[in-house]
Amino acid sequence: MAMQHSRHRSAGFTIVELMVALIVLIVLLAMAAPAFNKIVANQRVRNASFDMFSAMNYARSEAVKRGVPISLQAGATSNGAWTTGWRITAGGSLLRSWGARSGLTMSESASLTTVTYGRDGRLTTASPSIAIAPSVTLDGVTSRCVTVDLSGRPTTKTGACS
Repeated sequence: MAMQHSRHRSAGFTIVELMVALIVLIVLLAMAAPAFNKIVANQRVRNASFDMFSAMNYARSEAVKRGVPISLQAGATSNGAWTTGWRITAGGSLLRSWGARSGLTMSESASLTTVTYGRDGRLTTASPSIAIAPSVTLDGVTSRCVTVDLSGRPTTKTGACS
């Protein structure tokens, strides 16, 4: 009786196959990185404009609800620029605040750092236009503009403030 030897090959990857797969993955990631930077920059601009829009709506509704003037001020904790965040106050009391925004520039019309809503929800200060754009210019990344009309309603549009 002859003994039969069966060859058993183990299943799995060889080191060469693993290295080739990793190199292909690295090349694909390197090609996708610039497009991903644009996506991140666009999303930062969108998020900041939505947060500013919602802050203005919140301030307006609180002014009507409470029957007192409500202010939206630049600076998350103290007076500052819009890029350092913003806060909503009523008679000196902090109602809500938003943190600093990195990678963005926020420029306001007429160096306006406070927007105040009267108890009827209308503006008691000048009507602001806040332009939000990425701090580094990238093709395909658009800025946004948040404005408030005299009735106090905020609007957001894509592109520069006019």
